[in-house]
Amino acid sequence: MTLGRRGFLNGLLATCGLPGTARPDMPRRTLRADVFVAGAGPAGFVAAIAAARNGAKVTLAESLGFPGGMATAGLVGPISKFNFGGRRVVGGIVWEFVERMAALGGAITDLPKGNVPFEAEVYRRVAREMLEEAGVRCLWQTQVCGEPELASDGAIRAVSLSTGGFMTRLEANRFVDCTASGAIVGHCGFGGFRSEKGAAQPLSLCFILGGVDTDKARVLVRNDNERSRNPVLRDALEKAMKAGRIKSFGGPWAVWGSTTRPGFVSVNATRAEATDVTDPIEIAEATARMRREIPVIIDVMRAADSAFRNAWLAETATVSGFRECREIKALHRVTAAEFASGEDVPDAIALAAHPMDRHIAGSIGQSLTFLERPGVIPLSALVSAKCPNLLAAGGLVAAEAAPFASMRVQAQCMATGQAAGVVAAFMPEEDVRRLDFAAVRRLCEANGAIARA
Repeated sequence: MTLGRRGFLNGLLATCGLPGTARPDMPRRTLRADVFVAGAGPAGFVAAIAAARNGAKVTLAESLGFPGGMATAGLVGPISKFNFGGRRVVGGIVWEFVERMAALGGAITDLPKGNVPFEAEVYRRVAREMLEEAGVRCLWQTQVCGEPELASDGAIRAVSLSTGGFMTRLEANRFVDCTASGAIVGHCGFGGFRSEKGAAQPLSLCFILGGVDTDKARVLVRNDNERSRNPVLRDALEKAMKAGRIKSFGGPWAVWGSTTRPGFVSVNATRAEATDVTDPIEIAEATARMRREIPVIIDVMRAADSAFRNAWLAETATVSGFRECREIKALHRVTAAEFASGEDVPDAIALAAHPMDRHIAGSIGQSLTFLERPGVIPLSALVSAKCPNLLAAGGLVAAEAAPFASMRVQAQCMATGQAAGVVAAFMPEEDVRRLDFAAVRRLCEANGAIARA
């Protein structure tokens, strides 16, 4: 009998007692919460704050040692997109968060486009402070491990958490999955992969450059329907790819995104295919290749654009980012036609303003469709159809590939996180699938959500 590379690796990890695995002899305890939130990325930390502010006792678990996910560990910026046609389309906790960053000099909030460049370290600080103020119990360097425990009615009774070699059993009334890969949604038929194998959007590994002439470079993208990729650098990278110096690239985008400091820009240019981003071998190989190509990309940028002549590598993201993975099997899956129409629905809880921005697998291409009006995100796309006490937010929202290509950006992930947190704290003993969604919408709006175009 052959285990295969994944089975062998998982067995090795379990033998060593590393994070993400469970052994019968591991130390174990039980914690209790009203609401459990998995993942402290843009959706997760906002969901936890929203639930706690609405009276729930909340436990949040994050595999990293700090909040922010791809914004802070992945250096993905700016936070997009708060405005459409000059009107704010995301508010509440999310806008409070960026205003608090701006008060510390860590964000730019007055661009007409509604994208918010930020400082990653300020992002970490403000998110952590808001979690602490709300009374959220945060379990850092802790991740969901294995299948959840289910009750006879199919509800999740508890999940297992791993912190090094220590196991924790976490019981809760409601569970909100905000992890990038669906740590809870991936089990028990609660979710599936959004795209077929090989068709998912490619990965990227962001980095920050110092020594850039930011007076000469175009570091801010101010207006709607304005492309932010650098055409001079794109031509140079395409030549480098044809010469075999790099395998692929995207964009490139070299702007104020996860930095706002003079002389520095954040760069999103690497690209790698991964047919299954939950496969540790595939994600490792893709990440390693992108790290090898970053110095080559910097050399190309130095030669191609005088603004980058003296550029140097200041920081590389801790983790590579993937644009899509799993999605929840929800009460409703948003279609491209209904999203593009922008028509209101009774359970709308958030609006999307970013273009439908889909990076095409197997190429350097990008399908970019600008919206004519804000897209509507319904609560029913966050609520599990299979489980009476499970919600998902952020990258796990149920949607076809085209509308998801707009919903996947940070401000919209945060907005769905706020809604999921509010719902999780609302009538916690009830089957979430049978709540009065119109009443929940009003509650979300009372919490500052903007859900009407």
